[in-house]
Amino acid sequence: MATALEGAPAANGAKAGPEALRRIARLVAAGDLRVPIAATFPVEEIRKAVELQAGRRVRGKIVIDLSAARGVSMGSDSRSD
Repeated sequence: MATALEGAPAANGAKAGPEALRRIARLVAAGDLRVPIAATFPVEEIRKAVELQAGRRVRGKIVIDLSAARGVSMGSDSRSD
């Protein structure tokens, strides 16, 4: 269940205005707003992630880690674009 912040609708914040989104970003940056992660899967196991989500018993977000597919480790920018 999403918690409503002032200026941000509780429905996933989809209609939140720019100031509400800035406030949410500040909360995340300060560590005051955390998103629960239920599970993390490499992109090669995306089918398993979808099956878990489809079960509707997940508490938190399902994360698909794309870093291995791109050859980039999370947190570093080693691309040579």
